[in-house]
Amino acid sequence: MMTRAEAIAQVSLFCDATSYPQLSTTEIGSALDIYSRFSTWTAATTYAVGDRVVPTTPNGRVYEARVAGTSSSTQPEFPAYPSAQYKGWSIQDGTSDPVLTWVDMGSINVERYDVRTVARQMWIVKASRVVAEIDAKEGASDVKLSQLKSHCLEMADKYRPLVVV
Repeated sequence: MMTRAEAIAQVSLFCDATSYPQLSTTEIGSALDIYSRFSTWTAATTYAVGDRVVPTTPNGRVYEARVAGTSSSTQPEFPAYPSAQYKGWSIQDGTSDPVLTWVDMGSINVERYDVRTVARQMWIVKASRVVAEIDAKEGASDVKLSQLKSHCLEMADKYRPLVVV
């Protein structure tokens, strides 16, 4: 599984972060956090319906909150395999009313960070930074920021999600 630092490095490479207009690793990291597919379970945390977590000691599975609530101070036992003890793979967690309920969504078959979506967003950020700038003439060479904006948007398009129908 890709670490956050590795994901930042990959997005930096995908979106040419060191070229004008530059992107900081902080900006890329913030975008990665927004597009994280799941997080690690945390004690005494409020979870909304649809939030996804993996146990603090990963067991290869991801769990989704089906009933919103606040997690317990101790992590519930997240089973790696079904058993009669866990009705339909649901696990209750915490003492909130209603009780936070997790449902097993299956094995983790994707990376935690959606680097392609983040790369697309970073190209759009780069385009937005030059959109207000004007085309200028510097010496013998023309500087066409409108062309740079177009290039950034073309690159963002390359990271557009693939839709299969």
